[in-house]
Amino acid sequence: MARQREMIDGDRATFESVTDVTPAAVEATLARHGIATLIHGHTHRPAIHALQVGDRACRRVVLGDWFEQGSVLRVDRDGMALSAL
Repeated sequence: MARQREMIDGDRATFESVTDVTPAAVEATLARHGIATLIHGHTHRPAIHALQVGDRACRRVVLGDWFEQGSVLRVDRDGMALSAL
């Protein structure tokens, strides 16, 4: 955790690029498994991200981290919503 704090304090852009997944990896995972929604743990970009994979509309749901951006994904018949804790 100390090393992460140094990276965040020193250069947030570097920290986020090191700790995030690449768009290509997300798209490959969605395509390989034929899924439209990927939900995964924190990469410091919590949100529901819309993207296009081939001719399919897909989404990547990123949950917040456990220390600073806790979040919960709520799913019901009306859709999905990501909420802060």
